[in-house]
This record gives sequence, C-alpha cells and structure tokens, in this order.
Amino acid sequence: MLSVVSFNKSFCEVFIIAKVNQEIITNIDLDFEKKYLVSLNPNLKKLDQNRITEYAKNSLINEKIKKNEIKKKSKIISNEEILSRVITDIYLGIGISSLSEFKNYLSKNEVDLERVKKKIAIEIAWNDLVVNTFKNQIEIDQKTIRQELEKFKKQEVESLLLSEIIFTINDKKELDSKYNEIKKSINDIGFEESARIYSLSDSKKDGGNLGWIYKNQLSNEIREGLKEINVGDFSKPIITSGGIIILKLNDTKMENVEIDEKKQLEKMIEFERNRQLTRFSTLYYKRIYNSAEIDEK
Repeated sequence: MLSVVSFNKSFCEVFIIAKVNQEIITNIDLDFEKKYLVSLNPNLKKLDQNRITEYAKNSLINEKIKKNEIKKKSKIISNEEILSRVITDIYLGIGISSLSEFKNYLSKNEVDLERVKKKIAIEIAWNDLVVNTFKNQIEIDQKTIRQELEKFKKQEVESLLLSEIIFTINDKKELDSKYNEIKKSINDIGFEESARIYSLSDSKKDGGNLGWIYKNQLSNEIREGLKEINVGDFSKPIITSGGIIILKLNDTKMENVEIDEKKQLEKMIEFERNRQLTRFSTLYYKRIYNSAEIDEK
C-alpha cells in the first residue's frame, strides 16, 4: 500500500498518487495532466472522469519512466525550432490558427505553455535517445527494396491509407481485455483520439496516421490482418515482433504510378527505417517499464 503524505498549502491538500523509481507524482500533477491532455485532445471530454483520470495517471507514469531513462544517457535540451514545429502542428490540429490564440486557449484551460514545452521536449529527447541507441542496428535490405520497386513499374499498385495503434502487454492473457478496452475507446471517441491515448508509436501525435502506403511495403502478417476489413473498419490485434498493432483502413486506391525511382527508393528506405525504429522504441520502453519500481495508490 502506498503511504500517503498530505499537507495544507494555500488551502490545497497535496498528496501522493504514485511513485516511479522513488520519484513522486501528486494530485496536483494529476490535475494539471488532465487539463493538459483534454486541452490538446478535446474529444477526451466525451470520456467519463474516471477514464480521464486513469489515462492522465498512466501518462504521468510513462513520462517519468522516459525522463529517468533519458537522464541516464543525456540531457533534455529544448530545441526551439523543433518545439515550434511540433506546437504548430498541435494547435492547427485542434483548429487554432496562431500561437497567440493557442496561448489564450491554454490559459483559459489553466495550462501553461512553458510547461507544455517541457513535456514535448521530453518526447523529442526520447525519440533522439531511441535513434542514437539503435541507429547502428537498423538493417536496410536495399536489394529487396529495389526488387519491390521493380514490381511497381510493371503493374498497377494498390495504396492503403492507414492509421495505427501500437501497444504491448506483459502476458498473453491480457490481450483480449486490452483490445476490448481500446475498442471501447475507439467507439466512444474515435480511432485518432484513442491512438493518442494508447499508442506507443511516434505516430500517436498525428492520431496514428501513417498516410498512404503501398500494400507491397507491408509485412505478410499485416497484409493478412487487413484482409478481412473494409474501408472505415479497424483490424483485430496483429502480433508483430515490435508490438501489437491495430490498424484502421481509411481508404484504398489503385494507381498506375509514374515513378521517380530515386525519390521512391528514398521513400521506401525511410519507411523501413521508421518501421524498425518504432519496433526498437516499443521494445525498449517495455523493457524499462517492466524494470521500473511503480507504486500506485
């Protein structure tokens, strides 16, 4: 049982809701996190308060775990150029047209922009850590990619517009309950918002959107998992070496592609690189999560 410490300060009771590797998370942290998450994902308002609270607590625990791991290897340094780009994507994504308008919006929701920047900086630093840790383990089979590229020149190509949710479990017995939890969230608030809540992939910041992908680029297990769904549907869990994936099929099209071979080769290599980095990131996070000392109230 977690010991609870409380005291009065400005008439506000502060108490511990969790510890991560002996670092505390308080009800004040939780309150801010809820406001922060709902501000950036307004559709979360459709959820009941218990689910928002649970989501916010998990978000704080995940952030603590990542932050602790980053500090072992490097420093969290705010890159203003990258931060500005990410923040712009965020406020445009929720229908706000300028930074000043976004600041006012956050202020009305009792959220401080500087604190938002610090949280985003942690995610940027985590992505940098993953790249620096695993960049030498990425293996790109250019011969196979070139062979796939040759097929594009000889036949009509099917493209799929996909979104993803990548998650992990500690025990196979948890799969059905976790999938049902995510499925309920998708039905309640949509696939995009559920991706932002549950997905471990970097694509979560875009609501899981992967864009248009040539079907030939997908692995056999993913192609099999997509066989039985129609446009607008999402798949059952697809088990891969990099985690468990739920895919939504947003659209399909057949293309007679006029290929710029150099650009297409670069695009396919980048897709494969990102796929492997997502796998490494998911497995890395799962490992440090499982080794963390987490004590929740």
